[in-house]
Amino acid sequence: MNYYTPDDVQLKRRSTRFVRRMFMMRQLGTFLCFLPILSVLMERGKSAEVCALLFINAFVWPCAAYRLALRSRDPTGFERKNLTLDAAFGGVWVALMALSPLPSVIIMAVLISDRYSAGGWGQLKSALQAFMLTFLLVWLAQGAPLLLTFSTRTVWLTLPLASGYLLVLSVVSHTLTLSLRKKNRELERIALMDPGLKIPNRRLFERRLESEFLRTQRGEGNAWLMLLDVDHFKQVNDTFGHEAGDFLLAEISALLRDSVGLKDVPARFGGDELCVIVREADETSIMLLAGQIKQGISLLRLPASSTYQCSVSIGIAAARDAASIHEWLRYADEALYRVKRAGRNDVLIWHTGETVTLRSGADHQPEGRCQASD
Repeated sequence: MNYYTPDDVQLKRRSTRFVRRMFMMRQLGTFLCFLPILSVLMERGKSAEVCALLFINAFVWPCAAYRLALRSRDPTGFERKNLTLDAAFGGVWVALMALSPLPSVIIMAVLISDRYSAGGWGQLKSALQAFMLTFLLVWLAQGAPLLLTFSTRTVWLTLPLASGYLLVLSVVSHTLTLSLRKKNRELERIALMDPGLKIPNRRLFERRLESEFLRTQRGEGNAWLMLLDVDHFKQVNDTFGHEAGDFLLAEISALLRDSVGLKDVPARFGGDELCVIVREADETSIMLLAGQIKQGISLLRLPASSTYQCSVSIGIAAARDAASIHEWLRYADEALYRVKRAGRNDVLIWHTGETVTLRSGADHQPEGRCQASD
């Protein structure tokens, strides 16, 4: 099922850009082809009527094709038909030149590269079929002539086509590639961001978690993981509605973005749980940061209730205390769980050894120890 469909205005804009780009390339190509083809036709003694048809193809057809494509219901589809017609015209002129080697080979090379860059193999296949059909019809109708020599004038008139057009085609292709890369980077950024909270989502969080854990293991950093859970968040949704809950999470996310360092990573962990990967900190600074975040969250108010006071439970673990990424995450989650079990609205740091909460005294478990802020 398609969840996104571009609107008519956007589709029309895309089609117009495509048609305009093809018009510029067609106008350049027909002009550069006009000179060597005219040279060969004159050498073969072709009539003025044939030369007039060449003039029409070179200077009238591009404008006509452009206007017809823009006026059609499907400009892109119509323009693809025009590209096939271009190839058909090319077959006619190669036949009339009696396969004069230099201009014929260059024209065919230009047609192949241009059609393939415009529409891939599908466009190239239809163009080759049209080219071969018109070429054989005209060539056989003339008695299959062959002109294996060419004049110096024809050589000089073919050089701009051989160099100039292919150079412009390369520039256009490179520009389109850069634009595509930019759009791909933007799409990737969107895919890795939570659209409502404007912070990284779980996917990007896991990438950064892995990189920071490896940095710490190599001795290049001292990363910490902070998990935050909004206390009684379900009650906010039930009492004030989901819009209030979304508003609260967005406000907390904005507070996290403003509170953490430029290289730290605030992210949405899932549901009403948020997290922060702090790249460089010691125990004192991480507790200070957690306290500032906790204090800032307590000052938030809902539009629907000026008396509502938000609180948050925070669990923290250091990467250096874990043997793996999963263990690092589990330690932070365990610290968060113990805060919630002890009454919420507090901060705990996991340490290797025993689990001890300063607020409640000695509460021992064999897996580790947590310290709580006041």
